[in-house]
Amino acid sequence: MDYEYTDICVNPWGEMLQMKRLLDKTGIRKVLEDLGLPEDQSNNRINAVSMAESFG
Repeated sequence: MDYEYTDICVNPWGEMLQMKRLLDKTGIRKVLEDLGLPEDQSNNRINAVSMAESFG
């Protein structure tokens, strides 16, 4: 990824896009899925892979 300095204000969504691109490029979702993370039995659970990605 190319970066450059600018005087334009950056919003938090710009950083989210960069993080999403990094996660997609590294294939971390596949690695997390292959780990066999424990699954919660609750009917309103959050997928463990999605939860782990959200901390990135």
